[in-house]
Amino acid sequence: MSYQPNPVPNQEESNRTIVLIAYILGAVGIFTAFIPILIALIICYVKRGEATGTIYYSHYDWLISTFWIGMFWFVVSVITMFAFGLGMLVYIALSIWLLYRFVKGLLRFSERKAVV
Repeated sequence: MSYQPNPVPNQEESNRTIVLIAYILGAVGIFTAFIPILIALIICYVKRGEATGTIYYSHYDWLISTFWIGMFWFVVSVITMFAFGLGMLVYIALSIWLLYRFVKGLLRFSERKAVV
């Protein structure tokens, strides 16, 4: 008997699985800590190039922009929490916006469509 290596997984299915993992890590990070979101960001930057020309490229971009916009508003919420006392309202609005982004992205993902 000769050894037969496992076939290389389909690139589309690989991208699909990785994007799903990034969405899950990002969503979990909203409610737990910063680390899962950071891991999702790194995954998106590393794998985005492999998804060029596919719908998953738009999902990687969506997650990356969600992170950076969210980070900006998180910093604003921290600053305004101490300076003006409005930071909690900014943080609540940010959390709702992040949930919207993750839900919209996941819905488009489940429909196998690009995020627009």
